[in-house]
Amino acid sequence: MDKIHVENLTFSYDKEKNAVENVSFSIKEGSYTTIIGHNGSGKSTIAKLLIGLLEKDHGNIFVDGEELTYESLFHIRNKVGIVFQNPDNQFIGATVADDIAFGLENHQVPTEKMQSIIEEYAKKVKMTRYLQSEPTRLSGGQKQRVAIAGVLAMQPSIIIFDESTSMLDPQGKAEINELIQQIHKDSKITMVSITHDIEEVSKSDHVIVMDKGHVVMEGKPEEILVKEKELLNLHLDIPFALKFVNALKEEQVELSPCITMERVVEELWQSALKK
Repeated sequence: MDKIHVENLTFSYDKEKNAVENVSFSIKEGSYTTIIGHNGSGKSTIAKLLIGLLEKDHGNIFVDGEELTYESLFHIRNKVGIVFQNPDNQFIGATVADDIAFGLENHQVPTEKMQSIIEEYAKKVKMTRYLQSEPTRLSGGQKQRVAIAGVLAMQPSIIIFDESTSMLDPQGKAEINELIQQIHKDSKITMVSITHDIEEVSKSDHVIVMDKGHVVMEGKPEEILVKEKELLNLHLDIPFALKFVNALKEEQVELSPCITMERVVEELWQSALKK
């Protein structure tokens, strides 16, 4: 079943050049989809259109079969949570607990039920010990964990991550990617990640590649990420695992085109056992 269906979507910021032009795709319920592309490809514009922060010029967006319109906007927004690039822009409360509570207050959750919900979702993102801390004193990765906890607490059926790791250091990026993987494993939430991170893409269920406002490739990661020439022409990278496999081939060690290091290790073991 399609959780999100987009058909012939077009949008322009200046009404002269289209940032997104005639874009169509579908996202399955419960799936983890990554949307990638170089700067200016239109991927972040797609995220804002999906949640109604921008109004389309042409085309249609459907969520659970319901068209996103001015009349349905707030009903659909109640199903969608979004985690932005800069976590500092999402903080409202004086403490981590206050910040997680903010969305609950907006959803009119009774005060007596809030504390248990706050503690539940702080635990899910491993931030329980920081509930009384000021958000400004946290690391970048910790701030994003709090932002994700605040979104999860509202129990959306869709979460959009809009380049949510792009401002983090390598450790923070790895932590958040691991958390996203865990959320996907433990829940039925449909997840859409707008990202530059090819390692994150390799862990997703489906990939949509954009360039100059158009969808230029679409498929499973193992189908898309092996297209080295096409990706490099779009100024995109390929996974480290695939670079490693290509380097081995230059040394006449033949492996299949793996896109994760876990698969590379498995292939190397199998190759060694055959000798």
